Amino acid sequence: MLSGWQKILYVDFNMIIKNAWKLTVSRCDIRKRYIDKFYSDKFYIAKPYIDKPHIDKQCTGKRNNWIMWLLGATLIFSSMRVYAEFDPAILSKSTVRILIKNKQGVTGAATGFLWKTNTQIVTSLHVLSDDPNSKIIVEFGRMKRRATVKSVLAYADLVLLEIKKPVVGWQPLLEFEGDKPKYKAEVSALGFNHGSIGMSTRELIKGYVTPEMLQVLLPQAALKSIIRHSTLNVKLPIYYLNGSLLPGYSGSPIVNSQGMLIGIGDGGLENGASSVSWVIPASNLDALVNSTNFKLPDSLDEFSQIFRVDKIKPRRGKTAFNLIVDRVDTTNLSDISHTNQPTMFWQHLFSFLINNVYAQENNTAELSLFEDSLFEVDSLQDSTYKEVNYHQFNFIKVKSRSYGQLLNSSGTPANMEHVFALLNHVFHGYQVDHEKFVFDIYEDGRFGLIIAVPHGVELTVDDEFLVAKGRMFCRTCDYGIEYHVRQLTHETQIQKKPEQFLNKVADQQWQDLNEEGDYGEYTDFRTIESFGGQRYVLRAAYSDFSEPFKDQFELNYFIAATNRDSWFQAQGILNRFDHEFFASLDEFRGTDCTSHNLPFEQSTLCRDIETMLTVLISVHLTSFSNKVFPIEPI
Repeated sequence: MLSGWQKILYVDFNMIIKNAWKLTVSRCDIRKRYIDKFYSDKFYIAKPYIDKPHIDKQCTGKRNNWIMWLLGATLIFSSMRVYAEFDPAILSKSTVRILIKNKQGVTGAATGFLWKTNTQIVTSLHVLSDDPNSKIIVEFGRMKRRATVKSVLAYADLVLLEIKKPVVGWQPLLEFEGDKPKYKAEVSALGFNHGSIGMSTRELIKGYVTPEMLQVLLPQAALKSIIRHSTLNVKLPIYYLNGSLLPGYSGSPIVNSQGMLIGIGDGGLENGASSVSWVIPASNLDALVNSTNFKLPDSLDEFSQIFRVDKIKPRRGKTAFNLIVDRVDTTNLSDISHTNQPTMFWQHLFSFLINNVYAQENNTAELSLFEDSLFEVDSLQDSTYKEVNYHQFNFIKVKSRSYGQLLNSSGTPANMEHVFALLNHVFHGYQVDHEKFVFDIYEDGRFGLIIAVPHGVELTVDDEFLVAKGRMFCRTCDYGIEYHVRQLTHETQIQKKPEQFLNKVADQQWQDLNEEGDYGEYTDFRTIESFGGQRYVLRAAYSDFSEPFKDQFELNYFIAATNRDSWFQAQGILNRFDHEFFASLDEFRGTDCTSHNLPFEQSTLCRDIETMLTVLISVHLTSFSNKVFPIEPI
């Protein structure tokens, strides 16, 4: 795939070679004709000075020199073509947006690309629906086309679509690179994030895992569901990525640094806060084109729900009005319903709600910071695009999920629940509905790093730190979440002994804290989790609760995530602890914080506990995408 300047260079280069060759041949021919004329006219006076055989030998030698020069120049230019840089502008003429629509609206969004002809489009099978009323819409800028299924390759999650009237300007991809990209090779994806109108690139790094097949990336629940509901081959050879694709990038073309197609983006599965995505080798395209199967699988909808990130559902759940009504005493609401006049009815209802809300001001806390997020965050529509750049990381908000949803999709739920060992140590005796808490998940695609913040809290760069900023959240507030990137100075040591390196990092954190006070560590809480591909996450907790002669105390939850190039630090900092707070904790142990009718003091205490718990969970969710799982018998 040549860029614009390379095409010009290629044309100019051919013209130079062609004209230079003609000039050499022409000059030799002229000299030979001139000598022949001398011999034919018997100008013997010229004979002593003109040696015809010598001229023939000269011309033959020059021709041979030109042939060698031409071959050398051709090899040089061929190498220039091999190492041409990827140009997204050229690939964009082959890339389209795929939307699946039914009577309720858009139900799926993905990416596709033109293959071989400008009437054939490749995309991911799981985005489609077996609903007979659904439509496949192909968009290219403002142009839209209706598509139909031409062939299906279910074991690779691929489908070939066909349209009747191509868009002017489309340029199909014609060939692919069949060799597997090398470890650490740079690859790029071009797609539509969250089904947005504008396309963008996603720069990724080829990782290493063995065996390199789909099963190693699948959490156990997803693996069983795929086997039960689809013909997708879990033993399918794939290309493993250290980073991750964005929602909506399923079906996207994946190219190497020279712009050659190497595969098709696929994924959309979830593993807790992490995403799961991979690359289907482009060699499967031949089988897709030659497939005679054009029928969608019978259980496609059940199979598609596994890829929930690419699915779109209408938001549903409680409105703000519902939340208020849930918190008031409705025993006298029947009296209002007997009001005959409509105007009087609404006046009575409004007064009723206002009086009930204000009547509970002294015995009910304000609506929880997290209670306005009690909707089912299951669609792409609930997530407005957010992006923050921090050093070499580019974090993009990819989803919002409740803790319950994250736990249900996790392949390692015990690791997620580990944070509650710390909660029970500090807040034992309190019942909190933590599964309702909602978190915004951000992901860096290049390194696959995942971070989380409470829903609605902003991420912003402050000095050298990336911090959570919002109501009650800041670097000087009682509740804080901070991230800090660190460069590795002993890479070989980390690769050989990553656990030893991370334990030294945790010890150094304890020493740094003790420069400000007398901190102890919850030593039985320290853990190191492997995500594969030389990626590890350490978790540790410290506090100065035992320090005497102090009025305010801190609980510090520390995370260190490392890959082969850098390590990333996350801290949850809780400074709400003082003597009054500890006294309240002891006084009200046994409180059920899920109750709506708590006295004001207990309700306020529960709100503080909930906030601190969301800080701990947010930091705990720091992880990597595409975690590698051990292969178990199916």
